Amino acid sequence: MKSLVVITADQIGSRRGVAPVAETLEQLRPVVHGRGARAFAQQAGDEIQGLIVSSEQAIEVVETLSRVGEWRIGVGLGSVDAPVPRDVRTANGPAFVAARRALTASRSAPQDLCVDAAVSGVREVDQLQAALWLLRTLWRRRTTAGWEAVAVVRDATDQQTAAAALGITPSALSQRLRAAGREEGAAGRRLAVILLEAARSRLDDVVGADG
Repeated sequence: MKSLVVITADQIGSRRGVAPVAETLEQLRPVVHGRGARAFAQQAGDEIQGLIVSSEQAIEVVETLSRVGEWRIGVGLGSVDAPVPRDVRTANGPAFVAARRALTASRSAPQDLCVDAAVSGVREVDQLQAALWLLRTLWRRRTTAGWEAVAVVRDATDQQTAAAALGITPSALSQRLRAAGREEGAAGRRLAVILLEAARSRLDDVVGADG
């Protein structure tokens, strides 16, 4: 089985009025889908966990968590025990163990995020982690207005239409997008997807060679 991605996240400062878990789960629901994926569910306390098959979706999950609130994130790569239950809370396997290690390590890591794999020594994992640290730095500095501008432009046919939808001028929209680091964020997402795919492929090769 190809390596999958398990993301386990825990709220930071859940008593300080950050977005509730239910709101975050609602935001993640449309992000994680497809054959083999398992929707995010709440674990003990304010912890949530999901199983992702698509690398693109996995990076979008990290982006979504960075947008909706303060979350400590552990990204685990590896296999999952079959058959995979419908409820992610009863699933098991090396990817879940790796995600748990990553979440624990994230408590003392830059940007409250770590990536771990079922097998050590996969250098692509460190590369992916570094890319996500940089992306999280950008995402966590983005304002609510910046997130809104990026989202509207993503769905609009052109920037003039997007500006009209926001009730601002095209020039003001351009300034807002620059401040939000829209181009840098888009490029960083593409790079992170490539690195995640490389890490998963390398992990599959290592596990296959050992097997």
